[in-house]
Amino acid sequence: MLQSQPKDLKSLFGTLVAHARPRARGKSGQSVVQRASNLDTGLNATGTILQLAKDAGDAVNQVPYVKAIAGILSQVIKIRDEIRVNKERCNEIIDLVQLKTTTILQALETVYRASGSDSLEDLKHDLEAYAESVFLRDVLRNELEPFKSHSRWMSYANRGKNAGDLQKIERHLDEFKDRFSVKRLVAISVDARNAFTLMSNPIPPPEIIPQALPPSPKLIIGRESTVENLVHDILSSSEPRVVILGSGGIGKTTVGTSVLHDPRITATYPTKYFVSTELAPTAELLENRIADALVIPQSGRGSDLVSQIVDRIRRDPHHVLLYLDNLETVWEVEAEQPKVDQFLDILSGAGNKLALLVAMRGTQEPKTSFPWDPTVLLGLDMPKSIAVYEQLSRLSVDAPARDLLERLSGSPLAIKLFALMVKEGDRPSQLLASWNEQGAKVLEIGGKHRLSSLEQSIRLSFFSPRIDDSARLVLELIALMPDGLSTSSPWYEVFTEILPDRNTLQPALRALKRTALLNEEGNPSRWQMLPPIRQFCLQLIDSTSSAVKSLVERYIDILSEHWDFASPASQGVIVPEMANIRGLLIYSCNSQPVSPNIGRAGVGYAKWAFWLNIDDQVILSSCLSSPIPTHDRAAIHLRLGIAHERWYRLDAAKASFSCALELYEESKDRVGEANSHYFMGEFLVRRDQLDAAQLSFSRALDLYISVHDQLGEASACRSIGNLCLYRDQLDEAEVLFSRSLELCRLSQSRLGEEYTQTSIGDLQMRRDRLDAAEMSFIRALDLSREIQDRMGEAHIHEFLGDLSMRRDHLDAADASFVCALQIYDERQNRWGQANVHHSIGGLHMRRDWLDAAYLSFNCALELYERVQNKLGIATTHQSLGEFYLRRDQLEEAESSFLGALEYYVQVQDRAGEASTQKSIGDLQIRRDILDAAERSYIRSLECYVQIQDQLGEANTHQSIGSLQMRRDHLDSAETSFGRAMKYYEEIQDQLYIASCTLSRGRVYLRRKDLNAADVALSRALTIWQEIGDSWGIAETHQAFGDLHILSDRLDDAKSSLDRALDIYTTRVESRTDEALTYRSIGELHLCRVQFDDCEHAFRRALELETAANSRVGQGQSHWGLGKLFYKKGDLAVAEASYSEALRLFLEIDDYQANPCFVDLGKVWVLQGKMEENESPDVGLLRVHWNATQPILSSISEAKVKTS
Repeated sequence: MLQSQPKDLKSLFGTLVAHARPRARGKSGQSVVQRASNLDTGLNATGTILQLAKDAGDAVNQVPYVKAIAGILSQVIKIRDEIRVNKERCNEIIDLVQLKTTTILQALETVYRASGSDSLEDLKHDLEAYAESVFLRDVLRNELEPFKSHSRWMSYANRGKNAGDLQKIERHLDEFKDRFSVKRLVAISVDARNAFTLMSNPIPPPEIIPQALPPSPKLIIGRESTVENLVHDILSSSEPRVVILGSGGIGKTTVGTSVLHDPRITATYPTKYFVSTELAPTAELLENRIADALVIPQSGRGSDLVSQIVDRIRRDPHHVLLYLDNLETVWEVEAEQPKVDQFLDILSGAGNKLALLVAMRGTQEPKTSFPWDPTVLLGLDMPKSIAVYEQLSRLSVDAPARDLLERLSGSPLAIKLFALMVKEGDRPSQLLASWNEQGAKVLEIGGKHRLSSLEQSIRLSFFSPRIDDSARLVLELIALMPDGLSTSSPWYEVFTEILPDRNTLQPALRALKRTALLNEEGNPSRWQMLPPIRQFCLQLIDSTSSAVKSLVERYIDILSEHWDFASPASQGVIVPEMANIRGLLIYSCNSQPVSPNIGRAGVGYAKWAFWLNIDDQVILSSCLSSPIPTHDRAAIHLRLGIAHERWYRLDAAKASFSCALELYEESKDRVGEANSHYFMGEFLVRRDQLDAAQLSFSRALDLYISVHDQLGEASACRSIGNLCLYRDQLDEAEVLFSRSLELCRLSQSRLGEEYTQTSIGDLQMRRDRLDAAEMSFIRALDLSREIQDRMGEAHIHEFLGDLSMRRDHLDAADASFVCALQIYDERQNRWGQANVHHSIGGLHMRRDWLDAAYLSFNCALELYERVQNKLGIATTHQSLGEFYLRRDQLEEAESSFLGALEYYVQVQDRAGEASTQKSIGDLQIRRDILDAAERSYIRSLECYVQIQDQLGEANTHQSIGSLQMRRDHLDSAETSFGRAMKYYEEIQDQLYIASCTLSRGRVYLRRKDLNAADVALSRALTIWQEIGDSWGIAETHQAFGDLHILSDRLDDAKSSLDRALDIYTTRVESRTDEALTYRSIGELHLCRVQFDDCEHAFRRALELETAANSRVGQGQSHWGLGKLFYKKGDLAVAEASYSEALRLFLEIDDYQANPCFVDLGKVWVLQGKMEENESPDVGLLRVHWNATQPILSSISEAKVKTS
């Protein structure tokens, strides 16, 4: 048959190899789930290929070595036909055999095209040995034999078989393939003249056809600068020797091909060759592949082929660029590596006539005598990854697609496969879910070629000859750690100890780095892998492995040893390793058997997470789903409650605390009971349930005392003290803080002492003992630095900033806030960053840097939203409302206040609700909606009474007093101010005392009780000056100006008003207060009969009030102008000004309408429009004004414009 049909043999080989190569993807749009579930179809397809191979062998049974291969495949077919259970695993084993055998068949195709060798007899013996090997008889068949049975018990008995068996099979196949390739194909290729002497009619060698260059890549996103740099490197060097390195699928071939097609390269190197070494596993075959590319005839190839290649390059009339792709295929074979290096050295002898471009998987360049110019490709960044995905899929990236792209770490191959699968119909959400379960094997478009399967691409590196079993074990263990292996103590030592042979770690790491499976990054450095490689490795890990179990247990032990998060040493060990601890704990919870210490470890991790402001319930929830003792279960519920309370899940927090308390009582753990009561108290404070909170703290305190837990007792005393501070029980708070401090020192808890000193500083601030407060904060700061509590240090800097603001030392406050912010930035603590930006916004408001304040508040708001801090969001919305109020943007202010109120209700913060209701009342006063303002103040007052916040009550009473003054209810106003003052004096808060004293002084001014006003204003001014509050000083000087005008002390009035105006125009931005001062200046000039200056002052006040949209202020300014024109005798303009003032006062129902009517009546008497005895009658004046209003309105508009 062979003699008569030589071409049929070639045809059969071609058909066989074509089918053995990766198959095209099936029906377009078939989903991953559908493909995965269709195992029978997969087995049938495998069977078809194997049967075809058998037929090929039978057709050429006169060629023994091909018949041997057919015999192997026949055995596999027979086994496959008997499979009954676990088809997926058997299919994988068969695929492995098929894959390796296909490599041999492809090589045989190369032999077929050669022209003979005496080594064919040896090849025959090798193949026969392969067909009858122990591998097939004892390994392959034994692996598949159990699955021929229908027995459910047999299936159960073999359930423990895993990927380790497949690795054993694959290694055996690799050993044969390498021996086959090295020992036989080299010998065959040396003498190709007699390749088929077994045939009576040998086929002549085919004519060598010059190889065409691969097409230029159509899509190259994110590599433009790399291509540009490579082109520059080649063109700027006299003898370019460039190597492109990187992991599998990173885009080396794409970049190299793009360089090859660059017009500038073509102009300099008209002769270009592309040689793929993927199917050239020996140096000898590599030389022949290059000779094929250079069209060196088979008949003309001598024993020194490399010299012929160099000579051909030198004789080329043009400069030559030779691109060797996938050189690692041959170079990483240990026996071939020196030969390849020597070959490249000889090849480089072509000098400047040759530009050599090489692409290799890994990070290690060839060990030649000449230096290489390396370019290491890294993954694409996220924007470029999205661009590639959208270009290939023709779809916009959605949330699931973005999530999966992030996990692909910028691997161009992975992104390409993902995009093509989406284009064919797979949904990104479905692929993401499959990725989370199956890893890299999800991304494939048919076949097992490295360019069509991400798993196969990774597999090539994972099973590289450069990677031995010890290196693979190291890689699998590092895959359990999301942040990689730290080279710092104690983690590196721990990792070394768990290995079967600790001396293998360094060689393993070097090998994994050279194959780009690991990379070393950071300072201190970490050995890390890309997520796709990690997912691949996680699929192979054996959870019962002693190394895996040892790694988990050692991490748990170290976590237990370093429980003190205030210890700098513990922080240095645990904080950098949090992600790895989390990953190992989750793995342990989801594996069998579960570590018996998992509950204790979960609690330890949760404590560190809380300290680091990390909201992570996954670990604790996973622990609860594991079989753990009651005590551990109680501790986990307690930590869950603490986490829920921290992140405003208040109902869940209460349930967790209650469950913890019940479990601790069941197990008779009194310390656990005490802890549960303590944290329940903190939770109840958060909910403003102060009586219940005090009861919980007291129970905790009693239990701590009963078990002689001094540190617990100190914490309970401090918390009860803070509760007393909140309730303004300052003496009780001081006693409790002193006891807490004593206990902290007895128990040598520097962290507890730091916390208590901070609370004492807060108490001293409440008592306005600012020097004493500063001393306490400084002590706390020293302690935080001593124990390296960076978070505590930042918190204390915030307190010092607040203290400096109380003193009006704004530069010092700024410096403290900046120190705090630097620490939070260093720790990447967004919560702390948000707090400081909020405080800086308040500082800018004090400085009247309103634009800067707006930026700070918005920065804080963005950070609070990112960490989902609803309380922070609420307080920032409220601050933005105050900002808009200052800017007279009343609509925006209302929106912000309502937003704040919504969040306060969500987090059940009654104090926040009360404060915001008060702010809304202030806004409504600005809008002259006095009834609505009163309702808001009443709601605010009710909230403060309910939560027993006396300071809030006092502040609201002061606001109600201001409202009563607007209504001219001076007695009621004085009563409200008196209630507020009583409390302010109890707590000795000078800031509030000064503000309330100023308000009472204004009541006395309105009553014309000048002596009482003088006393009150003098006291207020003295306090403002002592605490350095510029705004309060300005307000008091303005009030003194009014007092001096009424006292006819006009020079003193001018001095006071000038001081107030100077502060308002240079230090404090407040249009309404500045307008009020200008009106007072207008009154002063009116008294001095300085009409022009008077008119200028009133019109400036009117301009400011109009900008502030204050109708009452505009009315007062028009009223002042009316007085001016009346005094000047310009009755028409006076009438128009009074009329405009009246219109504004009547719109807002302001008490000032009546005295303004009286002044208008005087004008009408002089105009003869009414009798003199009628002018004091406001009722008649209103009737007359209403009758003439349309006329007066037109006159008013014309006259005011003319004036």
